[in-house]
Amino acid sequence: MATNSRPTTAMLSVRVDTDALAAFDSFAVGRGGRSALVRQMIERALLDSADRPHIDHPEGAARNRVSLRFTDVEIAVIAHRASQRSTDRAGWIKALVRRHLALKSRVDDGLLAELAPIRMQLLRIGRNLNQAMKAANAAMLDTGDKQIEPELRRIADMRMEISEQVTAVGEAMRGDASYWTVAD
Repeated sequence: MATNSRPTTAMLSVRVDTDALAAFDSFAVGRGGRSALVRQMIERALLDSADRPHIDHPEGAARNRVSLRFTDVEIAVIAHRASQRSTDRAGWIKALVRRHLALKSRVDDGLLAELAPIRMQLLRIGRNLNQAMKAANAAMLDTGDKQIEPELRRIADMRMEISEQVTAVGEAMRGDASYWTVAD
């Protein structure tokens, strides 16, 4: 008697800004659609973080409390840094401690939400530069005009710079560990 060995699946529901969803849907065209792209992104994130430590779901909320005292200047700096990361003072301090304890690979969701549209725009700019490069090359081949070569080199340099920035933003989205690195 044969058994059905289909993999078990679950549903994931996410609320996002309508403009972000429209941009994501546009990006997903030709990549299998929205669901397929989300699955690929989740699988990639799991592969990328396989060697990083993870914490299991805790039993309920955190129960242990630590009391700290800071000077007015220290509190002002903490508040400023927290606002830069779209969190509150306690959240910023907790993320800092967890990062140094290596309990979390990612620092905060606020930064991730801010970086995702930036990376998407950089990818679009890169695609536009690729299209400009192709059009310029085609024009140069058609006319034989070599005067456009310096512009082609500039476009190639811009493409390289955009590619480097996409990589840097992607690294920040995956961990942003450099922000939390301090001397021992």
